[in-house]
Amino acid sequence: MTTCSIAPRSVNMQGVSLVDATTAWAVGDGGLILATRDGGAHWSPQGDTDKDLRAVCFTDPEHGWIAGRDGTVLRTENGGRSWIAADSGTSQNLYGISFAPSGLAGWAVGDNGTVLGSDDGGRTWRPQTTPDRIHLTRCHAIDDRVAWAVGKKGRILSTTDGGTTWSVRDAGTSADLRAVFAVSPQVCWAVGRAGTILGTRDAGITWTARHSGTELDIYGLWASPDGTGLRVSGDNGLILASDDGGHSWTRQAGGTEKDIVSLAFTPDARHGWGVGDDGLVLACPDGGRAWRAQLDGMFRDLLCIHGARTSRWAVGARGTLAVTTDAGRSWQVRDTGVREDLWGVHLLDDEQRGWVVGAAGTVLATADGGATWQRRNPPVSQDLFAVHFTPDAGRGWVVGAAGTVLATADGGATWQRRNPPVSQDLFAVHFAPDAGRGWVVGAAGTVLTTADGGATWQRRNPPVTADLTCVHAAGPDRAWIAGRAGTVLATEDGGATWSARDSGTDADLWGIGFTASGERGWAVGDLGTVLATEDGGRLWHRQDTAAPQDIKQLWVRPDGAEAYAVGDGGLVLAAEHDAKSWTPRVAPTGKNLYGLTMRPDGREGWAVGDGGTILASRGGGPWRQRFGEATANLYSLAAPDTTTAWAVGRGGTIVVTHDDGASWRLQASGTDRDLLSVHAHPDARTAWAVGDRGTILATGDAGHTWLRQDTPRTDVALWAVGFAGLHTGWAVGTGGTVLATLDGGRTWRPQDSGTDDDLLGLYVIDERTCWVVGDGGTPLGTHDGGLHWQRRTSDTCRHLAAVHFSADGRVGRAVGRSDTVTTSLDGGRTWQAGTTTSGMTLWDVHVTSARHAWIVGDEGAVLSTADGGTTWQRHPYSPRKGGPARTTA
Repeated sequence: MTTCSIAPRSVNMQGVSLVDATTAWAVGDGGLILATRDGGAHWSPQGDTDKDLRAVCFTDPEHGWIAGRDGTVLRTENGGRSWIAADSGTSQNLYGISFAPSGLAGWAVGDNGTVLGSDDGGRTWRPQTTPDRIHLTRCHAIDDRVAWAVGKKGRILSTTDGGTTWSVRDAGTSADLRAVFAVSPQVCWAVGRAGTILGTRDAGITWTARHSGTELDIYGLWASPDGTGLRVSGDNGLILASDDGGHSWTRQAGGTEKDIVSLAFTPDARHGWGVGDDGLVLACPDGGRAWRAQLDGMFRDLLCIHGARTSRWAVGARGTLAVTTDAGRSWQVRDTGVREDLWGVHLLDDEQRGWVVGAAGTVLATADGGATWQRRNPPVSQDLFAVHFTPDAGRGWVVGAAGTVLATADGGATWQRRNPPVSQDLFAVHFAPDAGRGWVVGAAGTVLTTADGGATWQRRNPPVTADLTCVHAAGPDRAWIAGRAGTVLATEDGGATWSARDSGTDADLWGIGFTASGERGWAVGDLGTVLATEDGGRLWHRQDTAAPQDIKQLWVRPDGAEAYAVGDGGLVLAAEHDAKSWTPRVAPTGKNLYGLTMRPDGREGWAVGDGGTILASRGGGPWRQRFGEATANLYSLAAPDTTTAWAVGRGGTIVVTHDDGASWRLQASGTDRDLLSVHAHPDARTAWAVGDRGTILATGDAGHTWLRQDTPRTDVALWAVGFAGLHTGWAVGTGGTVLATLDGGRTWRPQDSGTDDDLLGLYVIDERTCWVVGDGGTPLGTHDGGLHWQRRTSDTCRHLAAVHFSADGRVGRAVGRSDTVTTSLDGGRTWQAGTTTSGMTLWDVHVTSARHAWIVGDEGAVLSTADGGTTWQRHPYSPRKGGPARTTA
């Protein structure tokens, strides 16, 4: 069985640097810094920033530098044991950093042509002058005087005087460049969008384009000291190798479909690392012929945890099982062989035998520590929410929806249905150590108890009607229950009487656990809630977790020395030693969300994102995952009516639903180029999609056929498309591109936008009025069908990804990088920048009224405002006991 350790945080990794075959660092979003000194057998977190980190450079095992969002520059002089924040003098996002081998001269590059230089090992930084404000992505230093930088629109810069002057090197391409690697002042390589690979051997005077054999975007680049050995990486797990100076390329098997963003190798090209999406860290010991994941992400919600000795097992959405065998220091993902949501887990003290239960009557058993699982076949198909076994594994119980209670007396080989006097959903089951007294709790204040091992059950009547979600029994008569709205109940007489405890919160509580003595206990719930008691549950106080995510369950070691909790986004929290302070073992995250659309009432909507993620909210209720056929990243969606929706994405992916998301199917797009935006007419038959290389597709038959439309630009990426009716539409893209059509897309003509900034988002108000946003934070508007485009001041220089207006065209919002929200209240004439305080990059926005709007962004952020943007509420979308039925694939 192949296992992979779980990254401490399943965010996108952005940069990697090594100094030898055993020592490396990797950085990523949310301030993630990882280091290894044993060849990747163990990766340890470092640092304490929450800024997205984009690049890392080390010149020896002690001295290193990191660059990231909002002008972040960090340095270390002790191998990362401590990181010092430098005053970069800028708030521009930085994407590249590189130091000369001396460790004295270094450069950092970023948004709007930003280049910073240092000549004292990164202690101080000063801005350097560049020819223009084109966004720069990476840099590479050869020595204290020679360095290179690359960026958007094929920009290549070089300096030979320490940065006093930077010269443009014309490579003959307009493709965005994502990485640069120089091995001498003369020999340099650059890579970028759509398979671009460029090389020079005369200091950039001439460049040769190498045929990579792919149109996938390339992000990672490494070259051997003589410039003939090359390794590149990119979208969909792409890894290419050349050992003849780029003349021929061989694809290597990375064993992943995730984007690999950065590469680093030892000079002999044998030992290397690659990092990418969802906490991915790949390693190879043989030049790249055999890549293996050392770390990978776990973004799925965890719903239950149980432990024994040094093992802890956590289960969750879509068959997820996370296992630790070293008391929580490292975690691995195990394959359960199912895709149903798993709601309950019980592990025996032998650390080998265990059971898992979940949706649609799922019962699984293992006898080898979770290496293999066998499906049991109970006589029910209802969702099963909890499982409990006696220490000798002789007897066990399972509870679930619609009053389901199952029992086994043969170690789970067979299950018999019990018939308790209730029909409500049952959420939890727990037995006292002697296995005689047991408790079951559920919806609408349901409490059942048994004194004969579950042969018969009696209903108790607690003084509440809230859903009760968890229970812990400490003896024949003593038990505690928790539930929604902060409910905590206690009994000391077998349930004859109940005492309601003041929990101090109205958050829904999902888990409760006590020590064997029954004096110390914890309860966990929504919005990172952890409550603790030291007097048997009479008084409760809140403990700080610094986790805003919902916490779904916990497990307490009987002696109280340790407690573990799990929750949304793969969250694993541990409280050790005194069990009073909580630290993340796996920090939570979610898939980045790029596309959003809401129905006019603002109570129903769709969102799409990485890995084929599809979310839906109905009737003002919570957001839920819908599972389709696509696994590729989805970038945009359009929902023309209440049953139909299209989503488009990576590699020409188009998926459609005609039953409000109950089922999704792939449609043939006829292209393998990325599709970045889709727009659908209300007739639910006519739609357009645009993407890389000027691709424009159209359908008039609900997507049964998609036909390519002629485009005047095949050298640009089209990022957004919108129409007013069936005939008038616009598409916008890189390099200030604006295309317009008056005949439904049969012909498209360029319009003069007045800018060469990349244009990423648009909103069409009517046949004459359209708004566009993009790089540099500048909105453009036309009121005459595009004959003239007028630039507006937006009060921000952050890149903007999307724009949307209210139905009357008065209130507009645009969103973008670094949690930027800029708002217009006067039809776009003036704009004022703000923030949601989420800290995320924001990718799409939908304005439903003057006061109401929705936004999606990185790490699964779904945000809404009901007060005109003064405050923003974050919406979780994890599975919940008693929630609506979920569609599983």
